[in-house]
Amino acid sequence: NTGAIETGALFGELAALGRIPRTATIFADEDAELLEIRWQGLRELRAYNGEWKRMIDERYRETALAAHLLESKEFGHLDDDQIKDVADRCIFETYGSFDWYTSFQRLRSQGKSDEPVIARQGDYPDGLLMVRAGFARQTVKHGNGTKSINYLGAGNNFGLHPLYNAWKNPGAEDLALGSGLSALGYVDVVRVPASVLAEYVFPNIEQPVNTIVAASQKTVAEDALLEWAVDERFINGRQTMVIDLNSCVRCDDCVRACANSHDGNPRFRRHGKIVDNWMVANACMHCADPVCMIGCPTGAIHRSMSGGMVVINDDTCIGCGTCANSCPYENISLVQIADKQGMPVVDEATHRPIMKATKCDLCSDQLGGPACVRACPHDALKRVDFREFAH
Repeated sequence: NTGAIETGALFGELAALGRIPRTATIFADEDAELLEIRWQGLRELRAYNGEWKRMIDERYRETALAAHLLESKEFGHLDDDQIKDVADRCIFETYGSFDWYTSFQRLRSQGKSDEPVIARQGDYPDGLLMVRAGFARQTVKHGNGTKSINYLGAGNNFGLHPLYNAWKNPGAEDLALGSGLSALGYVDVVRVPASVLAEYVFPNIEQPVNTIVAASQKTVAEDALLEWAVDERFINGRQTMVIDLNSCVRCDDCVRACANSHDGNPRFRRHGKIVDNWMVANACMHCADPVCMIGCPTGAIHRSMSGGMVVINDDTCIGCGTCANSCPYENISLVQIADKQGMPVVDEATHRPIMKATKCDLCSDQLGGPACVRACPHDALKRVDFREFAH
């Protein structure tokens, strides 16, 4: 028992905003009346209402930030009072557009990008940057431009090595950032001031490893997959379908297996963007940040309670197409609903076929995993987490 929740209190907002499993179970001791605000509404309130944003940020500071700091190797040795002091001195920052997915494909087709700068190579660091939510691209200067050497997601840090050098060698000449950081979409960052690190962290750690030197020495060809994956935002994928075109014989056994498992409607297309010998097929990637869920008026598209997969509830889907239009990867389709005889189901009022959103569900109701993977006769198709695949 961790305590009681009084009248007027909020609970579950941090898990809802992060679209992650709840960390506690709530029981009613007596009859209770609750108001549920779906995470879409919470995100809208936080994005456009300053008071709500400040309130949510302070609740994060009071509850989740302390746990997050304790889980990190830099702050895990601190006691409760020290952790509270660190949390109180942290600064919350936000970069990028809340609606990044609406313009992503248009900008990509024009050869443009919108990546606000979080930290610029050559500037002097004033704090450790901890990514709280979203993704960021780490780059180094290369010729007349830049090249990607890494991408950061929730829980990753930026700037520890140069900050340690500045603390250890205050008179040194070259203490600037050796790489830059930019926002991919919408990114929440916690900035831990250098003074906090000097007080609590640096006296207790060894010289951090400088990963920039080795990463920046890689050739453009060696980093091609990473650069491409970041540009296309495929790093968002946790169950991405990739096909080895050197092994694929275009037999379409994977498509037929998918259709046979879903009442004749395949949930993906053996088509997609290609780099080297790899194709990323048009199949739901079950993203770390599933922007398709934003705007769903009924909450039909959601994360499953078990496994964290992004699924659609056919009973509450109204076929509005909001999720399909929001998916930046074009991995959700609207299909006609058919009866048991295979005939289209028609709306009695409009006399039009009833449409529903559909996408890959990883064959969650079947033993053995996705039918497409099991059906491939040459093991050309697999599901990957792009966090590992792109490195």
